[in-house]
Formats: sequence, C-alpha cells, structure tokens
Amino acid sequence: MRSAIDLPAPPGPTRPSACPRATVKLTSASTGRPLEFLLSPSTSIKRQRPILGSAGCYNPLVASAIIPIGDELLAGFTLDTNSHWLAEQLRLLGFPVKRITTVRDRQEEIVEQIRRDLRDPEIEDVFCSGGLGPTPDDRTFEAVAAALGRKMTTWPPVLERIERRVRRMHDAGLVDSAQVTEGNRRMAHIPADPDHVFRNRRGMAPGLMYRADGRRLFILPGVPTELRGIFAEELAPEFLTGRTAGVVHELRFVFAVEARFYPVMRELETSHPDVSVGSYPNFQTRELVIRFTGQDERRVLEAMEVVRQRVAPMGLQPTV
Repeated sequence: MRSAIDLPAPPGPTRPSACPRATVKLTSASTGRPLEFLLSPSTSIKRQRPILGSAGCYNPLVASAIIPIGDELLAGFTLDTNSHWLAEQLRLLGFPVKRITTVRDRQEEIVEQIRRDLRDPEIEDVFCSGGLGPTPDDRTFEAVAAALGRKMTTWPPVLERIERRVRRMHDAGLVDSAQVTEGNRRMAHIPADPDHVFRNRRGMAPGLMYRADGRRLFILPGVPTELRGIFAEELAPEFLTGRTAGVVHELRFVFAVEARFYPVMRELETSHPDVSVGSYPNFQTRELVIRFTGQDERRVLEAMEVVRQRVAPMGLQPTV
C-alpha cells in the first residue's frame, strides 16, 4: 500500500510562482488527525498519507468531481497537474473522484458542467480550478454565480486582502504602484454569500465554498502552488475529514502478457465484486502491475491470492 505520493515534474509548461519551498504540518481542528504537505514552487509535491481511523464512513457510491477550466489546458499549452494531484489527495482522504471534465473559458460551458455535477446523485463535492485571474478570459466566478442563481458582488474581506498584498508587493519593489488595479479588483468580485472564503497566501484570487442542495462546490485558483496551499492549509483539514481511504495492494510481474490475466480478472468480477482489479503494463520496465482496490482488506487480499494461484501454473510469479 502506498503511503506517500511522488509526482514527477511534468514536461509541459506551468504557471510560475514565487512561493518558497515549505513543509506544512497540520492537525485537523475537527478530528485531531495529522496531515503533512511539502509545498514547492515546482509542480512536484509529496504528501504523507493522512492517518485515518478504521471507523470512517467512506462510501464508494458518494464521490467527487473535478472541473479544470482553461483554454490553455484543452489546447495542450499547459499540463493539468492540478487534477492529477487533487484526485490523488481526494482518494487518500476517502473522497474518491468519479469524473474529471475539462472545459473551456466559456461561461455557458462552465455553468452547464457545474450544474451537471451538482445534479449527479453520486457526487457530493465539486472542485473547480482555474479562471479566477484578473483578465477578461477569467470567467469562473461569473459562471458560478449563474450556475447557483446568485448575484455578483465585491466582497470587502477579499478586497482588503488584495489591497494589503498589493501594498506589500509595492513595498518590496515588485510593482510600481500601491494602487489596486481594475484587474486586481475583479478577483474580489465574486458570487454573493459564500459559505466559506479560503485565504490564498500565495496569490490574490480567493478560494471559495458554496453549499447547494446538500452538496459542496469548491472554487480554487489554477496556479498549482496556490491551489495546493489552500487545499493543504485550510480546505482539507476543515472540510475533508472523517473518511477512511480505500485499501490498495499490488502484484507486479515481469515479462508477463497482460491478456493471460483476462480469465481470472473476469472471475473476480463475480466472486469479488467489491474489489476493483486493474492491469497496468509498463513497457519501459517490462513490468505488469495488477492493482487491487477495495474497502475490506481481507477481501482485497483474498482477490490477490486468487490471482496468484491462477497464474502460478503458467509460470508467472509476482516479484512483490
């Protein structure tokens, strides 16, 4: 079972950040469980698996959705590391992702996808990322307001934070003026009455949370260090607790033909429907990974043993 995440730096371009490398150690205010994140200005990040009790209320039928927003993602200019990272964190916290749907910077398309996910009976949390910046093509706030039927308003606490940040940047010689620009003000013009405003310590655009029909809609910046900082420092400790992550085990075979595992995997669909079994070949290492995921460790280990026994007569022995 994996206990930590190592995400390699992607080959594609990412948005720069002046955020220094820092380790964030947290304790959830509601559960007392420890969380540890390593934040870096690069897109590589490590996070220790949260220590969760066995009495969690994980329900695999209640899931999350992620909506990454941006023309640059669909054009291939920017690699969507945010969704990769969020999906991993949510799985480990017991909030698995049902789907990830990337949409363009088009208000009507963002509205349509938000409403679709909020209507899905299997989805309880929706995470939008991107489109919160100071330019006209950043349309996420307006789309959220339309999707929820709320008015847009300038939120004073958010504007005050932006004003303080601009003054600090001016004092540090990073900008020419201490005056807040029209573009900066746009980031404080948000859908009215958020249920929670997350502090962005690495940028200006706030993170937001709205409740709608028993579901939660989280709005996060698209800059990776800003998104991860908000998630690690405030969102996860306060809003994503009380669940148990699924059990994950793997068998690894060298020089194994994937098709030879088809019969036993079909058998497990009937005998162990509560265990998800997938095969993942790595053509560079000539290794085949059979991954088992479920909520009951005993059942997961049973499924692993079934595979061991069925493929052993073929001369296939796992390396781990």
